[in-house]
Amino acid sequence: MKHPLAHQLRTTAVLGTAALLLATAACGSPGEEDPAAGQSAAEPTSPVTLTWQAAPFGNRADDARVWLVEEFEAEHPNIDIEVISAPTNVDTNRASLATQIMGGASTPDIYNGDVAWAAQLADNGLALPVDRYLPEDYFDGFDPAVVEGATFEDQVFGIPLTLDQSFLYYRKDLLEKHGLPVPGTWQEVAEQARTLQDAGEVAEGITWQGASYEGLTAVTNEFVASAGGSLVNEDLSEGLIDSPEATEAVEFMRDLVADGTSPRGVPTYQEPQSLQTFTNGDAAFMRNWAYAYATAENEETSGIAGKVGVTSMPAFGDGDTNAASVGGWNVYVNPHTEQLGASLTFLKWLTSAETQTDLAKRSSTIPTLDAVREAADVQVLSPVIVASAGNDLVARPTASPYYPQISQSIYGQVNGILAGTTETGAGLEAARNGIRSALEGRSL
Repeated sequence: MKHPLAHQLRTTAVLGTAALLLATAACGSPGEEDPAAGQSAAEPTSPVTLTWQAAPFGNRADDARVWLVEEFEAEHPNIDIEVISAPTNVDTNRASLATQIMGGASTPDIYNGDVAWAAQLADNGLALPVDRYLPEDYFDGFDPAVVEGATFEDQVFGIPLTLDQSFLYYRKDLLEKHGLPVPGTWQEVAEQARTLQDAGEVAEGITWQGASYEGLTAVTNEFVASAGGSLVNEDLSEGLIDSPEATEAVEFMRDLVADGTSPRGVPTYQEPQSLQTFTNGDAAFMRNWAYAYATAENEETSGIAGKVGVTSMPAFGDGDTNAASVGGWNVYVNPHTEQLGASLTFLKWLTSAETQTDLAKRSSTIPTLDAVREAADVQVLSPVIVASAGNDLVARPTASPYYPQISQSIYGQVNGILAGTTETGAGLEAARNGIRSALEGRSL
């Protein structure tokens, strides 16, 4: 007899720290023997228990973990799922998982993790290459950038569960009042922002994330890709952050702050500060992730509810790339799992068209399957989903196991450029050198 999910939820203790991980030997690598070899990948025919470590997600009043498990268990009576609540801090969560799996623990069988983790997990033997056990065409239904972000050394280690990406939010009432079209390029965004500032409509033109943290790497990735550049080369062996295209993009970002089009405080802004500035009615435009739309349109949390528009990310100059950084969550399989068949059964169910549609309708997530995202009954759910069709998804260089160090080299230097404490050329050269140094070592 199944127990109610409320009794199945338990909280894991934090079993390690990042410092411990750096001193701990990895338990394997993609090229070594598969610990799950010999297990059947088929759905079990007798009762088993599957453990899934995941933080709450979806709407706050309707935890997606709860209803997903209830629906799956009803359809698959031989599989009970025990949900292990993950630590809310993503770094603590990753450290805890790494300590357990490096120690050979078979639980959790599967776990949710950031899309940026795939290469790090794979390189340290912390995730199973799931493409070995799935049909050859299984990943054809996902955007290539989503699959790229889950791939390491030509093997796929993560199942795309939810998709996140960035958008341009705007005050549709102000654009209509001044007869301005929805901007299609960053240059048009800046021009319109200054027009609305000069008219006294807003104090700030466009707000975005410029603090020294991962969010700035995502923003820089978008500007550089839209300008025709790249943060690193195709084989992830060399930084290209100081290329002419990247330099032009970063100088544009710098000028937004320097000339007052963006708030002077942008070099300290993360997502909450950007969103607060926009929902207070102080800015005409905002770059932010998908979640921001619901907050900006909520009368209880926003002073501009009913006045918010959302569109795909702008192109840069004469370019035609509407670059949006890929975010979201993958589900990874513990290489020591003793429930391979149950794990794969659940993962395939999570990424089925029916489940992805239910997630979009009940939890306001962006579906990872292209066909579901483009379906008429899903498009009507949110303007964000409609706008996502115009985005060109661009992965950060997360396919490198050294991504954390690469990212730190980028956001640390670009932040100094935005703050005016570092000259653009010198900062980007230092970022390129930092990327080179990162590629010479390996670490979680």
